[in-house]
This record gives sequence, C-alpha cells and structure tokens, in this order.
Amino acid sequence: MTEPAYRLEDLGDRRVLTVAGREYSTAYSARVVRMLVERKGPARAPQYFSFRETRGRLFLEPLFAYLRGRGARDLSVLEVGCSFGHITEYLAAQPDVRDITTFDTDSAFAAIVRLKVEEMRLSRVREVRLLSNDETRRLPYPDGKFDLVLVLGVVEHLPVRGRRQIVDEYYRVLAPGGHLAILDTPNRFFPLETHSVGLPLIQWLPAPAAYAYAKLGRPRRFRGIGYGEFVADGTGWRNASLAECLPSSELRGLEDVTEEAGYGWRFFLATARSRTRRALLPAFGLVCGALRRLGLSPSLALPYLNVVFRKRAAQ
Repeated sequence: MTEPAYRLEDLGDRRVLTVAGREYSTAYSARVVRMLVERKGPARAPQYFSFRETRGRLFLEPLFAYLRGRGARDLSVLEVGCSFGHITEYLAAQPDVRDITTFDTDSAFAAIVRLKVEEMRLSRVREVRLLSNDETRRLPYPDGKFDLVLVLGVVEHLPVRGRRQIVDEYYRVLAPGGHLAILDTPNRFFPLETHSVGLPLIQWLPAPAAYAYAKLGRPRRFRGIGYGEFVADGTGWRNASLAECLPSSELRGLEDVTEEAGYGWRFFLATARSRTRRALLPAFGLVCGALRRLGLSPSLALPYLNVVFRKRAAQ
C-alpha cells in the first residue's frame, strides 16, 4: 500500500504532523517525529504520540501500585524491547525507579530512544543497547542484576525456534525477591487471534495454511505480502502460550502473583471497555473461576496474557 503524504511543522512548543488532512500535535522533537515516520510510516506514526500516557499508564500503573504496597524502592529495571521508548519514558517518571536499562533488536527504535534520552534528559536511563536476536539468547548482564524485568508486547515476536532460551534469560537476570511482568502478550490458546491478523484459529495452523487463510480472510491487509514476509521472525501472528512466558524450570523458584498484582482476570475485568467484552464478562468469569478451582492460571482463558511472577529469595 502507498503511504499517504505528510507535512511536519515545528511551532516551537509543539510539532504538528499532518497526514491525509488530519493534524496530530506532539511535544516530541522534529527529529524524533521524522525518525518515527521513517520507521513506521506517516499513517501509523501518530498513534505513538500518546503511548506513554495510554499504554504506559494502562499496563504499569497497577504494577507500581502493587510494588509500592510491598515497600519497593530504588528499583533497578530492565525493559525488554524498548520500541519507541514510551514505556521507558513512563519508567523514568516513577519515583520508585533508580535506574533503567533497555534494549531492542530494531536499530531504528534503539536510535530513536537514544535520541529521546538525550533530548528529554531521561537521566535514570543508564543504557539503550542494540542487540541481535542471537545476542538476546545470552543477555550481557550478570545473574540477578535487576529488581524488575518488564516484557511488554514482546514474547509473541520472538523467533519460535529458541524462544524458551531467550525467555530463560529474563529470569536469569532477575534478582531474588524481584518481579518479572510479561504484559500485553496475545494468548495462543484463545480461539480468536486478536493481535496481528484477527481471524479465528489462525495461530494454530501450519504456516502455509495460515498464510492462505490470511490472504483469503484479510485480502486488503495482506495484499502484496509474500509468504516469506508473513512467516518472518517478529510478525507475531503465532502469539504465545503461558508456558512460553515461563523459564525452562517452569514455576520452580517462582511465585505467581498475577492476581495479587492486579493482572490476569482482575486486569481483564477492570479494563473491559468494548460492548462485546462487557457482554461476555459473565462467561469469562465462569471459565476463569473454573481454572482457578483447578489450580490453573485464569490467564489461560483470556485473549491476552498479563502475568507477574516473583522470584523467591534464596533459602
């Protein structure tokens, strides 16, 4: 698809990006906006302008309320996959955070976040690294370095082969007594794929069949998308299972504090805004309750996995 034309005006206290006749205002610098447009295209760039307050507040406010309730302070944080840096910005504004380390495998996003750190004087951000997928299989950080590890909208984009090895690293660098939050991760076992394609059961199909299904069911979205691009690492349509959000040792040495921290079923209930989701809340509630009685995570029944684990302190 051809990207629409755009115009960027610098008005001193704000920048205005005009795309297809619509104006979008932002406090980000012209350099940041241009880099974002180059990376995501003019049509998709404006949605990122508000992500610090929308996605940052939505996904992290319950976590920090929970951590403060436990007396957490001076947290050393690892953010896995900085993307545009909106979560980085949110973290940098939290008084409980001492320092932030982040990385991405996307060179354009890493460059954008480094520029934002410089321009916005995000002094708590210690490092923004660019790592290859291979390098994420052995993160360049010592065991137990971080009090909090955040993995937001990442696991579904990891290469399927070697995914468990990469996730193991998140737990390796987590300090005893620390928390790891895997948030906004589409659940492979939910019947409707809600993240990338929006078709029922597509995430369960072999790649050739999924590609044919996507072309048939979403012809406009996948016009001009070749098979190689569809199955490339990072596309996300395969989603992720709860098991893939755990280390190889599974729950050994971990405490599932998902519901206590305000996520899982509690988060789904609190953030149900659409008419369809609200209408289906009783059915979701029954299934989640049944799973809980069986000793299983209610998150298994939800469209997105939002889970939090605490690493037990060494005995």
